Amino acid sequence: MTTLAQEFFDANNSSHIRHGCRASIPVPLHVRRPPTPGNYKINGEFMAACGRRLQGSYGARQTEFMAAIEGLRFAIDMGFTNAILEMDANDCIQSILSTEECNGVDGLMIEEVKSLLNNFRAVGCQWTPRCGNKVAHAVAQFAIHCNEFVTWIEDAPIWLLHVLEADVLSL
Repeated sequence: MTTLAQEFFDANNSSHIRHGCRASIPVPLHVRRPPTPGNYKINGEFMAACGRRLQGSYGARQTEFMAAIEGLRFAIDMGFTNAILEMDANDCIQSILSTEECNGVDGLMIEEVKSLLNNFRAVGCQWTPRCGNKVAHAVAQFAIHCNEFVTWIEDAPIWLLHVLEADVLSL
């Protein structure tokens, strides 16, 4: 994982973003960036979604890492082998990409994310501001009111359709 993490760190800090061996054309960070063909974003184009309300009170970083863990597990269960973990917390992405040992409060969650990333044939991590992925934000807001784990596969819930459409039109 150390080599992969360094590769992703280097890729995310260069003038372009790499997905596997192919580079995509750089685009402004405030718009949604679709994945390259054959790749799936964790927080990207709608293939499936899940949501769960967290029990307890957590800080923003812990919530981001828990969402990443849940999303990665869900992607693995769905059988996705090529994925992009997209988050709106740049410091969380940097922690995941770091080759340094994680000893802080978030250390176990960061290590869990890194471990889950090993389940993919090709995987990348990238930062996108919240305005660049309103679908993920809408699902997170919905999950606040859920009492159980909720999933949608292939068909998005009707309340999410207008957000999906606006996301696609922003391309």
